[in-house]
Amino acid sequence: MNLRTALPLLLAVAAACSSSNGQNGAGPSGDAGVADTAPAMDAAPDGSSPADAGIREAEAGPDAAALYADAVLSAKWKAVAGAPTVTGGAKQDDIYFPSLSIGYAVSGPASTVYKTIDGGVTWKGVFTHAGTYFRSVLFVDDAHGFVSNLGPIPGTGITDTNVMYETKDGGMSWTPVTSITGPMPSGICNQNEIDPSHLVAIGRVNGPSFLMTSSNAGASWTSQDMNTPFQMLIDAHFFSTSEGVVVGGSAGSTMYCSIQRTTNGGGSWKQVFQSATPNSLCWKISFPSDQVGYVSVQDTSGGPPTFAKTIDGGKTWAEMPIAGAGAMYPGIGMGFITEDIGWLSADDPTAPTLRTTDGGKTWAKDATLVSPINRFRFLDPTTAFAIGATIWRLDVPWTGGDF
Repeated sequence: MNLRTALPLLLAVAAACSSSNGQNGAGPSGDAGVADTAPAMDAAPDGSSPADAGIREAEAGPDAAALYADAVLSAKWKAVAGAPTVTGGAKQDDIYFPSLSIGYAVSGPASTVYKTIDGGVTWKGVFTHAGTYFRSVLFVDDAHGFVSNLGPIPGTGITDTNVMYETKDGGMSWTPVTSITGPMPSGICNQNEIDPSHLVAIGRVNGPSFLMTSSNAGASWTSQDMNTPFQMLIDAHFFSTSEGVVVGGSAGSTMYCSIQRTTNGGGSWKQVFQSATPNSLCWKISFPSDQVGYVSVQDTSGGPPTFAKTIDGGKTWAEMPIAGAGAMYPGIGMGFITEDIGWLSADDPTAPTLRTTDGGKTWAKDATLVSPINRFRFLDPTTAFAIGATIWRLDVPWTGGDF
């Protein structure tokens, strides 16, 4: 069952049933024995039970969703002791969990891929390659996955010309991905899974811009030149093999955060958003549901600070202000755990990481998270990770069930 679409239904079921307190003593609770002490009721005319009627009544109201929101807001992000860490305002870029216990993180500054086998409690380096800036990670199962390389970039220590590496044994060994048809990308910034067979890779910051796709779980890839609409291409989100959006910086003498959409698998693209802020760059995409999505805007010159939001599945977007962020906010990492509750982090280590509880209408500083954070990952309703200078974990005290 899909987390985002199933959440309202299952929250309602949980609210209609008695339950114990969540972990750490917080979260939804109920009175034990309610079912035993309730007066007897006749079955409904359609044959459904009184319990079914109670569930339907709970589904119709807002209280169930509010219970989960309260649980999220009671939780605090915590830095993971022993996680890979970088200093000096640098960041690590991506983290991915193919299962609740096994996860991978990539550190460009350390040129290293890390692995956990205990749900993120401890981490161990499994692949270090000099001259490689590991930028993103994607696994189709616990053993088979890919990590991408940003470089090479002249004048830096990033010299590796391999854009991607593959493992089929859980990170014990890695080989360069060479089966790429079409123009060769210079580097990759992000990877996404549409389904276990169909994969997407996209890049890069500083250009040039290319989109790679695979229809056979990464056995081969096809590359598409995207330099006409973009001078930088950063992230992608596909709803299906035919429909998706990509984000980055528009081509031209002045760059603007730009979103393009396809409905035919990349055969053609249409711009559906351009920021009003000059010298801006779209960075990360977060869709907490099929219809509601967000894109961070990295303001690189003088503001005003904004982000983009859609409520129709990416067809149209509105640019919204980041109230209270000051004159400028270079937003990068963005992640929403519900349609209304999410976080936005800045590329500037002196700027706060922000949290909203009302779908971006208002923002406040998160007391725990430290910028820059590049990626948020939500594993299930109770577990989330964020990666930047180190790795943070969020444990939501919710006992409504795993789905």
